[in-house]
Amino acid sequence: MSTSLWGTFMGQMASVNELNAKYNALTYEEQKAMTFFQRLTAYNWTFELFALGALFLVVCSYLIGSSLNTSRAKNLFNPLVQYLKDDLNFTRVGFTTASKKAQTFVSQHSNTWFTTFATGRSAIESITVRGHLISRNNPTAVFMEFLINLLFPALSTETASEYAEIIIKPNGVHVANETSNVNSNAATLVDTNFKFISSIVNKTFMNESRDKNYFLSVTHIAENDSLAKEYVYMGEFNQLNRFMMEYSKGKGEILNKLLKKSVGFLQFISFTDLPSVRPMDEDEWAKSLVPHVVIRTNFVSSKKDVEILKELISCVVEIIDNYTKGLVTKGTVAGTADVIVTNEILKKTKNLRAQELAKIVKEMKMIEMEEQKEKRQEEERERRRQLKKSGEQEKIDKKMKEKRERRQKNKQRTRM
Repeated sequence: MSTSLWGTFMGQMASVNELNAKYNALTYEEQKAMTFFQRLTAYNWTFELFALGALFLVVCSYLIGSSLNTSRAKNLFNPLVQYLKDDLNFTRVGFTTASKKAQTFVSQHSNTWFTTFATGRSAIESITVRGHLISRNNPTAVFMEFLINLLFPALSTETASEYAEIIIKPNGVHVANETSNVNSNAATLVDTNFKFISSIVNKTFMNESRDKNYFLSVTHIAENDSLAKEYVYMGEFNQLNRFMMEYSKGKGEILNKLLKKSVGFLQFISFTDLPSVRPMDEDEWAKSLVPHVVIRTNFVSSKKDVEILKELISCVVEIIDNYTKGLVTKGTVAGTADVIVTNEILKKTKNLRAQELAKIVKEMKMIEMEEQKEKRQEEERERRRQLKKSGEQEKIDKKMKEKRERRQKNKQRTRM
């Protein structure tokens, strides 16, 4: 096979060299006698022109692909940033460059990753919006990722898909008006009352979302007439399923309408404190327990879809506002304003996390034991190799053989 490929390659190279066989056949004196223009016309430039054409196509595809990605990002991020600032009243939105110039979003990795950020608001610590687009500036890479995703789905990665992810972190702060004092127990409210999982997941993306997100893998699936038929609830306990409906405007009526409108691009909305990627040890577990809300969608860029997405973000912010307000005004530290997230539920969610951590610790201990066993085996093999080199191993084997023979003889005498 390799010989055949090498033969084909050499044949192609011979064809390229053949293009200028006539020019190369000219003697030094004949070439010296030719003018510069005569040399240009005598030389066959086919291969060089082909190479320049290929290079031109690569440059054009890179520029066009980058431009398309940037254009789509602007269609999503520019109106979102404006909405966060003007309608949701965040005091700091976007980024500031070194030259003190405002920047709506930042792009990374050859215009395939885009990010914006907002902070400075009651009840919300921050909102981070991240979007990913395929490498349109590298058609070859896109084609290879498509083939891998088609032929080997298990090897597919996040870079093979286009999506947007909105991460909203609560801060437990509630102020009724501009002159109100900030509640002093904000951090305690978040640490105590936001440690649960309540999700609404699009049925189309249900299996994929569950496989790729650790916090969804520990939940139970439930359907209910109160939820749009295209979606399911995913929560730790059935009592948590109606959390979003209970705290949204109209007790879920408006949220349900938004869910139906966004069924074409919304993957899931999840209140959670667990990470997307399963922690590997206790330290990683402790660092990853951060209460937040995840809104996962396909990457949208049309005006209609962006408007619906803005309404979804507003609805989630409203849920956090109402929940935080209930916690603060009722003066609760453990437990909530009504029967959705009760003390009993919080105890159960705490127990579930303890069980998950115990599984991780057990797995890590088993891995450590296996590694130690392999290390001991390797040390034993190395010791035997060294003994064999020095001739000591033969003496040890001989002694062991003599010992076994003596034992056998002793057994025979005992029987007699």
